[in-house]
Amino acid sequence: MGNVLLLLPNRESPRAVREAITAAKTRASGLLIAVVLDPESNERVSAAVTEMGFMGEKVGDTVRETLARAWRTQAEELVRQLTEHARAQGVAAEVFVEQGDPSEICQRLVATRGVDVAILVAERRSWLTRLLAREALHLPHLSGCEVRVIEEE
Repeated sequence: MGNVLLLLPNRESPRAVREAITAAKTRASGLLIAVVLDPESNERVSAAVTEMGFMGEKVGDTVRETLARAWRTQAEELVRQLTEHARAQGVAAEVFVEQGDPSEICQRLVATRGVDVAILVAERRSWLTRLLAREALHLPHLSGCEVRVIEEE
């Protein structure tokens, strides 16, 4: 049997975690936990603070670096906790903390790590936003892989 991939934003989704652990146990397979860091989030936060007039360019660089370290630390703690939780339930877990496009990261892991099931987390949005974005919403093409999308709780 192949692996189960759980692809998370930099926060836990208890429902997706339960789904991934259950799928791995049912299939007697390993669990790959990937947390994706948004490379643009540092820029958005520092740009917002700069626009408010709180800092100059040199301070902005320091803020971006500090945010990047803080988000990576948060992600590493999240995967540590999830790995312990999976192992306590008899599921071996391997972790990945990566920065970049979630679709590309997902496609690469599916192609290189023998993934049979990919569990993706849909970020919670209002019903109006979901309605307006329905046409723009697309799943990565993952040939030969079952894809389950779990909406955040």
